[in-house]
Amino acid sequence: MGGRMDRRAQGYLMYFDSFADFLQMGKHGLYVWLAYGSTALVLLWTWLSARQSLARVTRRLQQQAQLAARAPASAGTKMPAGAVSASEREQNLARSDESET
Repeated sequence: MGGRMDRRAQGYLMYFDSFADFLQMGKHGLYVWLAYGSTALVLLWTWLSARQSLARVTRRLQQQAQLAARAPASAGTKMPAGAVSASEREQNLARSDESET
């Protein structure tokens, strides 16, 4: 143990006596390296997933822009079946107000 203290006192950066001791981490190496590895895998998966999502959204936006550029300006947007436009809604409100008075 005295040798270890002398080496640290002399400015050595490594706490362990050898690289094998470093890998074993005082008999906790398996746990330590599995923790580092699983963390690295989760970070890698998160990064790849974010890249894939960004690419998917970018592709959809490009497709929508292309469709909007192809559609004539007078065509407008199609409304789902049973939907009421704003002007129809205003007309219905005006009719209901007239019938109440």
